[in-house]
Amino acid sequence: MNPQKKFDLRKQELFAQITDLINAEGYENITVRGLCQKLSISTGTFYHYFPQKGDLVCALFADIDDYFLHEVTSKFTEDETSNIVTFCEQYGIYVIKNGIETCRCISVAPLKNDSHNYLDEQRGIFQVLEQILIRGEEKKQFHLIQSPKETTRMLMVLLRGYSADWAKRDGNYDLIDKLRQFILLFRISLCKEK
Repeated sequence: MNPQKKFDLRKQELFAQITDLINAEGYENITVRGLCQKLSISTGTFYHYFPQKGDLVCALFADIDDYFLHEVTSKFTEDETSNIVTFCEQYGIYVIKNGIETCRCISVAPLKNDSHNYLDEQRGIFQVLEQILIRGEEKKQFHLIQSPKETTRMLMVLLRGYSADWAKRDGNYDLIDKLRQFILLFRISLCKEK
């Protein structure tokens, strides 16, 4: 196995274990030293894969981009109205799978810093959603009032907002059902003639 692939696989394995610990204890309550003890790894090993604790947040954002680029897009059909529903449902599924504490961690993370801009519209998740809207408009399935880019921004803000609210309320409602209700209303507005 090539060294980069081996590195990536080990990083993914550690990331999955760390995500479990974040959900069990909360991001604010974990330390690098505590993580290393619980994972039976040295701090050097941790820093080899994650140069600083904040890089865990980077990994969370990269993971959702990868999920949408590789797993969600394979579920799409030719019907873009259906694809937008799938996108929103899969967003909820991803959030629930990663847990309340991980969602809280992402919700409070600064979306922009010196090394990363999580609002970057070139990120995978943003591009997947924008392409649905572009294709839907080209196929005359959507009648956008705003540009596809602006509509994508609006949708992403709303999806992040629902997820943050769900996490703040300790997951006490069905996030996927709420997202389905939201996207039904949004989809109606997308499909209306201008």
